[in-house]
Amino acid sequence: MEETVTNKGIIGILLACVMLIGMIAGVYSPTEKAHAAEDYRTWSQKDERWAYTPLGGSTVKESGCYITSIAMVAAASGARDTESFNPGVFAQQLNNIGAFSWDGSLMYWASVNAVIPEVKIETANLYFNSGSRESKASEMKSWLDKGMYVICNVGGHWVYVDGISGADVIMADPAKTETYLYNAYSDILCYQVLSGKNPYGSHIESVTTEAVTTTSSETATTTTSASTTTMTETSSSTTTTSTTSKETSTTTIIATTAPAEVTSAEAATMRTAVITAPFAVLEKSADTRSEETQTTEATTTTTAASTEAETTSTTEAETGEYFYSGSETAPVYSEMNSESTVITSLRNGDIVSVTRTVGEYGCINIGGTDAWVKMSELEYAGESRDLEVGDINGDGEINAVDLALLNEYIRNAADLPEGVSTLRRCEIEAADVSGDGAINSSDVLIFLMLICE
Repeated sequence: MEETVTNKGIIGILLACVMLIGMIAGVYSPTEKAHAAEDYRTWSQKDERWAYTPLGGSTVKESGCYITSIAMVAAASGARDTESFNPGVFAQQLNNIGAFSWDGSLMYWASVNAVIPEVKIETANLYFNSGSRESKASEMKSWLDKGMYVICNVGGHWVYVDGISGADVIMADPAKTETYLYNAYSDILCYQVLSGKNPYGSHIESVTTEAVTTTSSETATTTTSASTTTMTETSSSTTTTSTTSKETSTTTIIATTAPAEVTSAEAATMRTAVITAPFAVLEKSADTRSEETQTTEATTTTTAASTEAETTSTTEAETGEYFYSGSETAPVYSEMNSESTVITSLRNGDIVSVTRTVGEYGCINIGGTDAWVKMSELEYAGESRDLEVGDINGDGEINAVDLALLNEYIRNAADLPEGVSTLRRCEIEAADVSGDGAINSSDVLIFLMLICE
């Protein structure tokens, strides 16, 4: 009885703190508005115009990388113009509907769509199938090629993906001016996919000439062997025909139809240019898996007479944890037959454990019963990781990112059948900070106390 009273007392104190922080946030309503059109890629969460705009109990400066990245999506897709919209305006609009928790994280991703109907977070956090930079770039590029927008987490911090060039990820960072991601960060943890008012890349005019050079930040000149065409950018309140990086006003667009011949002066600016036109490299379809884990639709049985290419493409898939990263849903069948009953479907980001593979199908357990899914639909999640209790994302810290992952898991658990999860087994074990074998509000409570310390 005494323990129950004590727990209730702790809960009451924490709830009172949360409510007090919310009341303070509600009283403080900045009058800052966007006035002049500007390049959304230069938006910083540290900008004094909105740095201290509250996000629940935090501020844009402290916790605003996520919403700043989403604000960039809104501007890039044409859903909002930079004359009347910026991260500070966006933060206040979200505050007005009570979208933030005490730590500054969004309680519901649907809040974004409620404030900006043209923008929607389409996926949960997606984890990469392979650890190579080339594979990660290719995976994110497949979404850009489909007209979607991507933001990625570089270890507790979110940035906007402005383009992909080979293995290079070109970003707009809410905290830094560097445009090449791997110059600033060692790795990408996960990413999210968003849709906008207009598809990614739709503002890029068709480029069919052999070379494109630029003469100033205002005018781009396209030269062919027969004629010269001059294109002038529109005002920055609309989407321009070319893209400028944070660090230079010179714009370079690379044509994909033929190699461009450039002068030494142009070559000097290419490294800092933000490339958003479609690229001629890594043209893989969105559902193509990396070589390390690819399992073909064909039978995996090989014979001594098989060619070396066939042996490579029909390698037996590993058992273990897999996730689904497709844009639609993947059917789960009652039998190893696509004509059999579909007992459930996997959504983007869902994780399952494959216990064995037979031909093109993998066996998973759904509600205590064997079920089957095509292995070509899945991405291998890799070996299990040793995670400290509380450190769900494995970045060495227990912070708001881990709390957000915990809340997402609890929110989705009620809708997912037994055997399907949004976290891996090692991550679930790390999320069980109470040690009672269940992930629930008790763990959320302890997370709050850990972070408050």
